[in-house]
Parts: sequence; C-alpha cells; structure tokens
Amino acid sequence: MSTSRVAALALSLLLAAAPARAGEVHGKIGLGVAGASLEDAGPTVVYLESAGPPLHFELPKRTLELHQKDASFAPTFLVIAAGETVVTPNDDVIFHNVFSYSTPNDFDLGLYPRGESRNKTFLYPGVVRVYCSIHESMSATIFVAPSIWHAMVDAKGEFTIRDVPPGKYRLRTWNRRLPPATQLVDVGGGAVTANLVVASGGP
Repeated sequence: MSTSRVAALALSLLLAAAPARAGEVHGKIGLGVAGASLEDAGPTVVYLESAGPPLHFELPKRTLELHQKDASFAPTFLVIAAGETVVTPNDDVIFHNVFSYSTPNDFDLGLYPRGESRNKTFLYPGVVRVYCSIHESMSATIFVAPSIWHAMVDAKGEFTIRDVPPGKYRLRTWNRRLPPATQLVDVGGGAVTANLVVASGGP
C-alpha cells in the first residue's frame, strides 16, 4: 500500500474514533397574541427530547435546593432533569411538611424543624406541584425535564441549550398558562436556530 493511502486510512480511522462535537440550540419563543407578553405568562421552559432512540446522559454534579423561609418556598419555580435530587432545607423557626400529590413524582417528607432538610429524587419527567401541609399559602413548582438539555426562556423570549450531542430531537416548550409548541431539530457540531410561537388557545 502506498504511503498516501496509508496516511489517508490513518486519518479516516482517527476521525472515526474522535468524539462527535457537541452543538447548541438557540432561538426565540413568541406569543401569538397581539399586545400580550410572554413574560406575563410566567416561567417558560424549553427542553429537548429524543426523536429516535432513548437519550442517555450523565447528570450534572450540582446541589439543587428548595428552601423554606418566612413561610414561603424559595425559589417558587425550579427546573431539573429526571433523576436529579432536590434538597429542601427548613430555614424557618417553625416546622414544615413538604409534599406533593403530583403522580408519579408524589411524595411526603414529613414534619421537620429549622436546621434540618429532606431530599427527594425525581425520577419521572413532568410538573410537580409542591406544598406544605402546615401552611396553605406555601406553594412551588418543579418542572422535571426528560433530559439535561433544557433552558429557561428569558424576558425577551430568548433561550440557548448548550452542549447538545449530535442527533435528532424534538424541541418542546412548557408554560403552565400556555399550550406547548414543538419543533424537530437536527443538531450537528454547530448552532441550530429554532424559533417557536405559542398561542393562547388550546394545543
């Protein structure tokens, strides 16, 4: 075999062995109602789910906390990936009991005092409404995305989902007051722009 063919073969083997470069999905979410503001509708999440085989991912090493302070939850909205754990410290001088009826992520952490905390791992994607059985005014929402590739939409409706492996995905939106929007995206090694419009009517 000639030297040039050997070099070409070696190069092709190196390229085949090299990991595929991650890309990103960015864009803007619009509200299809004249004079209405997406920001006024509350938190909006965008996330990726597989358009083919199941997704496999490693959970980030981070601590997610839902505090109880002044008889309120802080923050009142939290986005996590399926499989992540949320820590719920009690910073109040009074007892709290954090619970949810949102199946299949329902739970009841029981009563515990100031300085203590409980943990809850959320295995299933979906919306989790969180309450305190002692204080009816306390409520929070946890959105469990099906993957680590998710983002909050900012006040301008813009978002960026980074470090996305190459592949075909469904980009979806979630807002508790608005119907979802969906778009297929094909991520390579660069940036993909995806602009979605959500309406005020039914899905």
